[in-house]
Amino acid sequence: MVSQAAAVSDCAAELDRIDLSLSSLDDAGGAEAATRQAYLRLRRARLSGVLDDLRRADTAVSAALRRYPDWPDLSYLRASTDLDLHRPGAALALLDSAAGEAGSSPACLELRGAALEQLGQRERAEDCFARALSADPSWQALAGLAQLRAAAGDDRAADALYARAEDELTAKQMSTFAWVRLARGALAAGSGDHGTAWAHYRSADVAFSGYWLTESHIAALLRRENRLDEAASAYAAVRARTARPDLAEALGDVHRLRGDDRESARWYAIALAEYQDSAARGEALYLHHLARDER
Repeated sequence: MVSQAAAVSDCAAELDRIDLSLSSLDDAGGAEAATRQAYLRLRRARLSGVLDDLRRADTAVSAALRRYPDWPDLSYLRASTDLDLHRPGAALALLDSAAGEAGSSPACLELRGAALEQLGQRERAEDCFARALSADPSWQALAGLAQLRAAAGDDRAADALYARAEDELTAKQMSTFAWVRLARGALAAGSGDHGTAWAHYRSADVAFSGYWLTESHIAALLRRENRLDEAASAYAAVRARTARPDLAEALGDVHRLRGDDRESARWYAIALAEYQDSAARGEALYLHHLARDER
């Protein structure tokens, strides 16, 4: 129905319009436009999967918040970006500063739950999602609870919650629909039900074609099925588009399984260098990969 390329192009076109208008707006209009601008940069980063896009979005959100520190929507966007970059502590600190009704709003509770989930505080995270859900049956709260159920090993409950999350989506939210379908497919793949996994991945691709996350899930399923040449090609294609170091590591794993030690070592070296570069930037995004490599 929709393609990743078209969605990214739409983001870029709207960003161009906002960039041209920002300098002529008053404070209220400027805060709204700056928030929209930063949101679009973050959305483009999520759609593209390119880390440099995410870094640019992070910079844009920080700049907007410095200019409009009292604008609530920017605070939520800052927390959301922190979560994308695996900075749950920073997100919680920002959310803790939200006073009164804002601090107990469904949006705030959903972000708080996601931060607590990243910190491994699952009971507190579940409480946040449940409170958000009682106020507003949003797909975000349902998906958050689903992720907690999946982490606890209750795949059936997780899938049911993801299915409910799908029901809350509109026809305009095809990228989100694809994300939920991919989560359901990953549950099925993990339990050995490859037929269901393939069905979910195909429906994600139909709804939002060309999505890098769909391609990476398909590559992982091909690897599970020991279709290693196909998996290597699939991983290589999405790595070429996104330059993500975790995909370089995945290529190293696939080539190791193929028995190509030279190619495996080359991709592991690329992944390690990029993990180290990320850590040197002060990013927490791939620290768990580095910790694993050092064991």
